[in-house]
Amino acid sequence: MNLKDKVIYVTGASLGIGYEIASELLKQDAKVVITARNKENLDKAKNTLSKISNNVQAHAFDISDENELKKSMNNVYDHFGKIDGLVNNAPSIHPGMIKDMSLSQWKTNFKANLEGAFLTTNYVLPKMMEQKSGSIVNISSVAGTKGISFISAYAAAKSALINFSKSCAIEAAPNVRVNCVIPGAIETPSFSAAMMTDEMLESTKNTIPLKRIGKPIEVANAVMFLLSDLASYITGADLIIDGGKTADLNAGN
Repeated sequence: MNLKDKVIYVTGASLGIGYEIASELLKQDAKVVITARNKENLDKAKNTLSKISNNVQAHAFDISDENELKKSMNNVYDHFGKIDGLVNNAPSIHPGMIKDMSLSQWKTNFKANLEGAFLTTNYVLPKMMEQKSGSIVNISSVAGTKGISFISAYAAAKSALINFSKSCAIEAAPNVRVNCVIPGAIETPSFSAAMMTDEMLESTKNTIPLKRIGKPIEVANAVMFLLSDLASYITGADLIIDGGKTADLNAGN
């Protein structure tokens, strides 16, 4: 996929989809910087990823902390001299019913999901535009495309990320591309934690036209494609990866 020696910055990469993206990028001979808040999980991820390739760095910090983010990205530019690709994956879900939620709880859902993506993009986009190349992929969620109870703030942040991606694509053109990947139910630690019983898992599978839960590699493959030159004429796009869930009206079932 023409990713050899490309420098790719992946947020929220200690577990789940972000980890899988980093793993697949390393297999394509990219140079990968992974970030996460939890240093213990991040160190474990780096140790495992290092078995694939030594071209991996790990930076532990909160993506919504502007000073720490700038320190991290400055380190990358000092070390590699460039960032070719940015993957804004860092997730944060703080559930609650709208009627019970405080403003502080509401805002917490926007820190990593939206503000973090803004901060990374705000920092790296001018440099990509100056070097006249680059690709940014934002990871949203099908929750950002439909109404959903109990995680309204998360859904609102992910919905905003979809629109942010489109606006960014327009501003970044013609030399930098920005796209948004929108996963549905994917086998990640957070998904597994939400599926409290086997019955709940089977019920969820049955609502999906492909009758199964997606795998992180299936999202990672799409992200790698969008980062690569194979997607050279794709920008401002939304790619839903949900086994057909949001395409199904499901009337009468």
